Amino acid sequence: MRCDRCTGIMVHEKFFGLHEYFWGWRCIICGEIIDPVILENRLSHKNL
Repeated sequence: MRCDRCTGIMVHEKFFGLHEYFWGWRCIICGEIIDPVILENRLSHKNL
């Protein structure tokens, strides 16, 4: 998977929140993080 921001390589990674963990993608070059919640928010704002 390639990063939309810098075309770097995305790695699947476990992230830790306050009371839980979740899986997402992180770019090893620029640090962009993508998870299902971020994608949903971006898509909902695109349709406005």
